[in-house]
Amino acid sequence: MSRIRQSTARLTVFLAMAMAALPITAATADTGAGELETVGVYARRATPISRVAATVTVISQDDIERLLATDVKELVRYEPGLGVRNDPLRFGLDTFAIRGVGGNRVAVEIDGIAAAGGFSVGAYSNSGRSFVDLAFVERIEVLRGPASSLYGSDAIGGIVAMSTLTPRSLLGTDGRGAFRLETGYASQDEGWHAAAIGAARLGAAEVLLGYVRRQGGELDSAADITPNPRDYVSDSFLVRGVHRQAPGGPLTLTIEGGRTRQDTSVDALLGTPPRFVSTTALLGDDRAGRYRIDLGQRLAGGRWFDTLDWRLYWQGTETRQDSFEQRRAVPPRTPPLEIQREFRITERTTGIAVAATRGLHGAALGHDLVYGLESSHSTLDELRDGQQTDLQNGTTSATILGETLPLRDFPLTGITDIGVFVQDEIRIGETAWSLIPALRADYYRLSSHPDRIYIEDNPGKPVVGLEELSLAPKLGVIRAVGAGGSVFLQYAHGFRSPPPEDVNIGFELPQLNYRAIPNPDLKPERSDGYEIGLRWRAAAVQLTASAFLNEYRDFIESMVNLGPDPVSGVTQFQSQNIADARIYGAELMASWEAVPAAAALRGWSARMSAAWTRGEDRVRDVPLASVEPARAVLTLGYEARPAGFGGQLVVTAVQAQRRVDRALTDAYTTGGYLTVDLLAQFDVGRGVQLKAGLFNLTDERYIEWADVRGRLATDPLIPYYTRPGRNLTVALRWRH
Repeated sequence: MSRIRQSTARLTVFLAMAMAALPITAATADTGAGELETVGVYARRATPISRVAATVTVISQDDIERLLATDVKELVRYEPGLGVRNDPLRFGLDTFAIRGVGGNRVAVEIDGIAAAGGFSVGAYSNSGRSFVDLAFVERIEVLRGPASSLYGSDAIGGIVAMSTLTPRSLLGTDGRGAFRLETGYASQDEGWHAAAIGAARLGAAEVLLGYVRRQGGELDSAADITPNPRDYVSDSFLVRGVHRQAPGGPLTLTIEGGRTRQDTSVDALLGTPPRFVSTTALLGDDRAGRYRIDLGQRLAGGRWFDTLDWRLYWQGTETRQDSFEQRRAVPPRTPPLEIQREFRITERTTGIAVAATRGLHGAALGHDLVYGLESSHSTLDELRDGQQTDLQNGTTSATILGETLPLRDFPLTGITDIGVFVQDEIRIGETAWSLIPALRADYYRLSSHPDRIYIEDNPGKPVVGLEELSLAPKLGVIRAVGAGGSVFLQYAHGFRSPPPEDVNIGFELPQLNYRAIPNPDLKPERSDGYEIGLRWRAAAVQLTASAFLNEYRDFIESMVNLGPDPVSGVTQFQSQNIADARIYGAELMASWEAVPAAAALRGWSARMSAAWTRGEDRVRDVPLASVEPARAVLTLGYEARPAGFGGQLVVTAVQAQRRVDRALTDAYTTGGYLTVDLLAQFDVGRGVQLKAGLFNLTDERYIEWADVRGRLATDPLIPYYTRPGRNLTVALRWRH
């Protein structure tokens, strides 16, 4: 049966790529296509997609609502080439991965401000990344591939740009007041949510207020296991005010943030060797919070610019994860123990950003310039604390596995990042050619400030500071083809500055006889990306096809085993620039919507997308584990506009993953699978809309490669990564 499913998945991937090309023949004769929608992520200004020399994915607020997405993993489930890793045992969702590159190598911006990165150490600490609630998101744009020429460090894998709601999102241009109310339920984790968002216009001022609450339990699984018991609750808010008649131009103040708390009983780990073989209870109490305050303004045209946007911002994130563990006695040396651990990390950032546009148009050449400056300063404070209690005699100790707590895994750190950038879109006379050169220069400074806690745990260990200057050029070429097509080619260089946890790691476990040491010689990670693609738009059809090659050098691999120290015999680990990787592949996206003249097909639409990616670790000559198998999504939709109802049938096919490190003879591999989802919406009347989604209709049992890569087939925890079986999500919305 599994072979049949894998063959079906492979066939569906092929059919998606083949079928996407079929409508072109019928559509090429129609030259009445309009302009494609605009995006801002490529040039930091509104740019028609037809003038973008890269692949950009746009997810609108309507898409988020239609998908019934409540988190970032659900947000991209129908976007091949994009993914989000999940840890079902305790820590939950990671961040975005684009074309096989994820983690902090993908930059995430919220209203133009970079989101804080994630950090993890050991089995009890994983801060993840915190994003704005999707109920507040108006639009998401994803630029695939290196994007450092405009976005600097951390955009080596791509950029995810989120834009939140403005008062005019609800009011339009002339409304006086509007609000939205929403509630919903998801059976996969028995989750509930409620949202209230309102906006009002008061003279020259516009105000928006929003609040969202979510709560639920453990994520269901189609496997024959009992998921780790979990309860979570989150509260999010958004306040935005706009003064339309401020001197110089509209002035906007935004205050946004939220808090999350999750309690987990990590039963799956109990008794698993070697770390938890004697553990009889493990509870996690995880809390996270974030806030952002930013003040910005768009100025009217001046001598040196047509538009200029400036912004001042302050933001912060805080994560605290408490672990409570009980261990049985292991005679004759170890009594029964109770261990309490605390992990805390905070990041605070202050920054300023300025971006301007300028159009210069002559008879021979036309220029659309965007240029600007960004400067930010961040402080990081990480701490681990805890104590161990002997349950036989009641004595307590701050030493666990040879570590004396509290301690820091890296010293108090300050990071200063200053970048200047410029991009020009050059249109050559009346020809069909456009050139898009860009360049960014970044100054990066990492300063370390060891305090008493760090020095006591790392006596005599050097503390490292870094200063780096990086340049990121880009060159794109576009040629219009016919009335509705264009061909594009792009080269883009990316970089990522060494993060503090790799530069100054100070992790040591004497009881296990190993130690992590700093590396003052770390170099920035670098990439060179090449992409060629075709876009076509006709009356009923849109098509984007692209092929890409990304080469990565000096990737930082954390905790490389250096072997035993010749003096002490302690096994040493150090972060090093050793990775040399190549990722290449092809992507295809096509959509069809019945034209008004086709009365028999009115209301029908179809969408097909597929991604095929390969990755190679060129140092060890093995497949790159972070690259996911081929995926294809076929969607058939119908919308009866006057009647106010519609729906979509979505088929997702994923190939089996068999490309793994040959040295891991017992590596776990995932099988191919095919899922079917049904989405529906109904306009009840008086502004009320009901949306429902029945996911995994066939109750397919499957595991996603991103969640289990690197694990062994004998790992007893593998079944816990099985995705939910058949599940239902419903949402009721009221707009007024």
